[in-house]
Amino acid sequence: ESELNNYIRGQGLVGLTMGILFCIGFTIIDFPIAIGMGILIGVLTLIPYMHALAFIPMVFLSLIKAVDTGQNFWVVFGTATLVFAIIQIISDLIVTPKIMGKAMNLNPAILLLSLSVWGSLLGFIGLIVALPLTTLIIAYWKRYVTKEDKEDTVTIEECEKQE
Repeated sequence: ESELNNYIRGQGLVGLTMGILFCIGFTIIDFPIAIGMGILIGVLTLIPYMHALAFIPMVFLSLIKAVDTGQNFWVVFGTATLVFAIIQIISDLIVTPKIMGKAMNLNPAILLLSLSVWGSLLGFIGLIVALPLTTLIIAYWKRYVTKEDKEDTVTIEECEKQE
């Protein structure tokens, strides 16, 4: 149960970080509704890899900006896509492994390996369920195979003997 709570907290922090990074990036390139897009992407990040759906409004906002300012659509869309790609690389290589590794007490290399393994086994669905499944497997392994419980359990009989 605590592992799932840690996963949800970590994913929320990743979403918040991604939202802030996208707000900053889109503001730098003077993209329309930069803060709104950052918030949308931050919320979509709560479900792993769903933030890619933000490309749909990004295309429409690029078109609106191009028509409004007279700029070339491909230049506007290209700069927005470049911001998206740079922040995605930062997220995948630095932010997510660090935050989720600390939240779930896992080595960042194990996180990247689990994404790779589950992604190759189950495709896109594997990428979505990789971190919760890996955490669950490790928690069960520690609890039932290696008998590593975080808390010392005391039976009622042991309590009565101590009195």
